[in-house]
Amino acid sequence: MCSNFAFEPTLRQRRINKMTPPPLCDFEQWIDTEIKPEDKDYMQYMLQWTAESKERMEKRLREEAVEKEHKKEEERRRLAAQREERERKLERARRAKAAMEENPDTLRKGKWPRCT
Repeated sequence: MCSNFAFEPTLRQRRINKMTPPPLCDFEQWIDTEIKPEDKDYMQYMLQWTAESKERMEKRLREEAVEKEHKKEEERRRLAAQREERERKLERARRAKAAMEENPDTLRKGKWPRCT
């Protein structure tokens, strides 16, 4: 073991044979090293790509929400138009029924008697 590694596994960890983390001296060559310009550029590119991807996703979600709201509004309008049309037809049927009750011969107006 290296001198700067301060991990001492407990008795239980030893008993169940848990793996110990590697000593820090294995990573000594990676600590405090300079980043190459190519790597820095690549990291910048990846950060930019991630930000653009997130922005595109948020824009798509906003557009989907607007489209969903638009569809709901269209459905409300369609249902209102159907309700209005139904009311108009029912009112027309009520008027025809009232006219029939008022004068039963109105249905035959202008028609010859049917004989079958």
